[in-house]
Amino acid sequence: MTAELRTELRDGVAILTLDRPVANALAPSLRRALDEALSDAFANDAVGAVVLQGAGAGFSSGVDITEYDGPLAPPRVGELCRRIEDARKPVVAALHGSAFGAGLELALAAHARVTERRTRLALPDIALGLVPSGGATQRLPRLIGAQAALEFMLSGQAVAAENPRIAKISDRLVDGDVLPSALDLARGLADKGAWRRTCDMVRGFSDPAGYQRAVAVVSSRLGDGQGAEADLLRCIEAAHLLPFDRGLELEAAVFEDRVATPQARARRHLFTAEKRAAIMPEQGRAGTITPPGRVVLLGGGAIMAELAVTLLDAGKEVNLLAPARDDTAAVAAHVQRIYDNAVARGRLDAAGRDARLGRLSVLPEAAAAPPADMVIDSGGAGASGIAPALTESGAWAVLGTTPQISQRRLDLPTLDGCIVGMRPYRPVQATRLAEVLVPEGARPEAVATLVALFGQMRRTVVRCSGRAGSLGDCLQAALLRGALALTGAGVSPYAVDAAARDLGFAAGPFETADAEGLQVVQARLDLLARLEERSTAAQGSLLAARIASGATGRGAGRGIYVYPEGRDKQEDRAVLAWVEARGSGVSDIDPAVALHAALANEAARLLSDKVAQRASDLDVVAVRGLGFDPERGGPLFRADLSGLLPLLRCMKRLAPLAPDVWTPHPLIEKMVKNGEGFFGRARV
Repeated sequence: MTAELRTELRDGVAILTLDRPVANALAPSLRRALDEALSDAFANDAVGAVVLQGAGAGFSSGVDITEYDGPLAPPRVGELCRRIEDARKPVVAALHGSAFGAGLELALAAHARVTERRTRLALPDIALGLVPSGGATQRLPRLIGAQAALEFMLSGQAVAAENPRIAKISDRLVDGDVLPSALDLARGLADKGAWRRTCDMVRGFSDPAGYQRAVAVVSSRLGDGQGAEADLLRCIEAAHLLPFDRGLELEAAVFEDRVATPQARARRHLFTAEKRAAIMPEQGRAGTITPPGRVVLLGGGAIMAELAVTLLDAGKEVNLLAPARDDTAAVAAHVQRIYDNAVARGRLDAAGRDARLGRLSVLPEAAAAPPADMVIDSGGAGASGIAPALTESGAWAVLGTTPQISQRRLDLPTLDGCIVGMRPYRPVQATRLAEVLVPEGARPEAVATLVALFGQMRRTVVRCSGRAGSLGDCLQAALLRGALALTGAGVSPYAVDAAARDLGFAAGPFETADAEGLQVVQARLDLLARLEERSTAAQGSLLAARIASGATGRGAGRGIYVYPEGRDKQEDRAVLAWVEARGSGVSDIDPAVALHAALANEAARLLSDKVAQRASDLDVVAVRGLGFDPERGGPLFRADLSGLLPLLRCMKRLAPLAPDVWTPHPLIEKMVKNGEGFFGRARV
């Protein structure tokens, strides 16, 4: 056997151990080795039964999703599952750690499963825009019924094996080492000479009416959906209505149809991008890092309350400290309201709320607290002189822009190198994205500590470096600069917002600006323009004109839109008149293409200047932070799919209108010349 699969014969039982870095992923080489090992075991008269287990931290993470970008090499997982299920010798799967995707499908095809009760099981295919391809849609409902199978597979989330919803997957749930129990069960089945194949089980069909009701409920919720969820539902319904072999054929056909769709490719792209985002150079140089257990929040405002909730949910001790006691009290009261609302809505019980609030305390002054593992500074809290009282060896994270980080470095010389920046996306307790802003000279330990903290908070983390704001700020500013330039040339802002939604954003740049407040948005644009030595885009723009007229956004009842009380937002005739007075010099340009070109050009700058580590990080920020449609993978993924040449032509056409927005970056021109995209060769 290869080094990826180890075999051992123990008292008539062949033990096949998956042993491939990383996480026993079922790569083609491991699948071939497993196929050969099964053949040898089934042909060997000295073997009465087989136990399949995984080495290391878990059973198997399934197929590497990069395989789905091309033809899958034989043997496929479905073929291995049929070989196991149809074997003339019993096969027992011994599960520990985690069994995900195709790894769990192998176990479902076995004749029995012995599982360590805390083992995490998952079929995450739906998150990739796919349905399983190894028979899970046909086998799992036979074991646990339609409702539990649908809940499990539609969530795509990992669930502990002992969870009552899925506990029937396992024949034995054990504590500790699973191998002895698996060997005992395998020998027992072999001695008895009888075992049941999963395909022959019907306990999940014991209530036919209930099975169909569960399917109907999900069907009504999905409506006329044509996505992976609807396809998964079809397959699970077929498990009850069709013979097993026909059900497998349907699953295989649906998988083949879905794997090449743009939506599935987009989801795979995002899945991989989020995994890569957390890989940062500082982590390899930081050594062993202990995530902070006690965090001080320095400053006031709603965002600090949201951060406090997120930290408390992650099990942290949180201390609040602000220059003004009223600010600290307001943060604590806001935290209380968030948790009270969660209890009222049934998302948290009272005991859980009280336990979290028990780890929250208000500091009267810095000197009253023992050293913290980390301080998170709002960026304007007046931190000079209090650093030694708060932290001696921990990290100091500044919430805000790079200039604020630099100012803290000057204010707190005793912590030089320990200060990094952070940019969580709001609402912090619900949006699972955060950026780490790394100033020059930051110690690897400070960066790695903040990344570890975000990991415990279950956030996707993206690294940003540079003189200006976060990656999200830069992309959002590029979109708005393009939008303002278009309106300055006579394009309706309402058409621009519609174009942004067509491109993939949940809301247009002017809708977003109204929600934030036009003065806040203009101040941010001006700051970024100064830092990046650009022209000030907001001067003389529609944004400036509306602020000057007193229309400052949704909070004021009037911004780019009008917000009548009790009614949806409406177009403003004064805005349309302002735009019409500018003429229509770009009437032949699709505003969606123009906005896309502005984003792609900004992305090229961020990559060339090494502000962003990789192009996929920018797609993660756009999707998870700025509301871009995940079904489209991100603006750069979409640019690769459609090709960069149309965007380059648009840039050249619009560059005279706004040089800072559309003058083609040399990286864009180079990629077009070489037939490349942001992710390698141009996609077709």
